[in-house]
Amino acid sequence: MNPAHTPLVYIVDDEPALHDALLELLKSVGLQALAVADIEAIITAYQPERPGCLLLGIQHPGPDDLNAQQRLREQGIDLPVIIIAGHSDVSLAVNAMKQGVLDFIEKPFNDQLLLDGVHHAVAEDTIRRRSRARRREFQHRFDTLTPREQDVLRRVAEGLSNRDIAEVLHLSRKTVEVHRAKVMDKMRADTLAQLLRMTMALGILKLYDFDA
Repeated sequence: MNPAHTPLVYIVDDEPALHDALLELLKSVGLQALAVADIEAIITAYQPERPGCLLLGIQHPGPDDLNAQQRLREQGIDLPVIIIAGHSDVSLAVNAMKQGVLDFIEKPFNDQLLLDGVHHAVAEDTIRRRSRARRREFQHRFDTLTPREQDVLRRVAEGLSNRDIAEVLHLSRKTVEVHRAKVMDKMRADTLAQLLRMTMALGILKLYDFDA
């Protein structure tokens, strides 16, 4: 693995002893870690090219702690967060998950449980990075489409046939077929299924909400 892409685990905790224990634990399994004072320090120290996660130790969880991930996202940092709490209850755990926290572990914790959580979080971050890279590539392809081709793609994502698209856009069916062929070519889609997966990644095609 490229050293620049080696996973890095960030640690924020107000207990120096826990800082040291976590650093030693992560080091023992070959993981690199960086202990910092607070969320603002992570924003400064963050290395965007490296996958990783955040271990956020909090003694008495409050709104500011549970909003830590939102603060990071405001800075373009989408690190998976594992909260290590001095105490917990169901409401705290639920609120943490609603804020996007990946895992919630209560002190004292089992070392193996924590390590399993860290490995899962790093894997999750790697998946997120690949997904973002894929969306950026699809967006680049979408941006090469003409406005009319983008219109046709949106109608395809709505499930309209060439005949229906022609009626909606006031075009001939032949013109729609030409635009659709160009869309397939520019989006580099070999099949309709591939094209639809791209529109899903771009947010053009929404998954059906069964709870709606």
